[in-house]
Amino acid sequence: MDAEDLGALYGMALKQQDAATEALNELAKERAQLSATIEALQNTSRSLQKAAGDAAAKAVTETLAQAPKTAQTGFDAAIGALDIAAGKVRTAGAWLTWQFALVFILVGAAAVATNYAIGRFTLPDRAEIDALRSEKAELETNIADLAKRGGRIKLSTCGPGDRLCVQITPKQGSAPGQTDFQGGWMSEDKKKQFVIPYGY
Repeated sequence: MDAEDLGALYGMALKQQDAATEALNELAKERAQLSATIEALQNTSRSLQKAAGDAAAKAVTETLAQAPKTAQTGFDAAIGALDIAAGKVRTAGAWLTWQFALVFILVGAAAVATNYAIGRFTLPDRAEIDALRSEKAELETNIADLAKRGGRIKLSTCGPGDRLCVQITPKQGSAPGQTDFQGGWMSEDKKKQFVIPYGY
């Protein structure tokens, strides 16, 4: 995955975050409206209580016979209004709860999807990991084999184009007819000799 794809994923994540923020702002507005409705219901309840009290006082002052009937009617009206208001508050609260839950679920799903997409395109897959492990095991085997044979090869660069070079020893042995070997390249201090291996 290249930087352009990551940028697109990041842009998509930002858009989803903006949408979630906007949804939360809308829910906050609805919550404020719900608070205003509750306050209005409380004011209505006070008005109803006052009206019920006034009705009861009026009934007492008119006649003792009419007092229980008028008071009962006022109380019944107040109780009915309070029941309707409580039902509206319960319905609005339940709807607001569902909206919050839906927004959090959507934001969570978007975050999981974004993380999965980024991980899927940036991390190596199983075959690449297995190939790297196999190559590592092969290299470790080669290093162990060289170490068993006493190999301490010194690599460097030399010659035109800084080609790969191997440091050599001029003493090639004492067999009959064996002569000292002079490398093709010398270090700057003229103490080390190098040759370019075949194929490099």
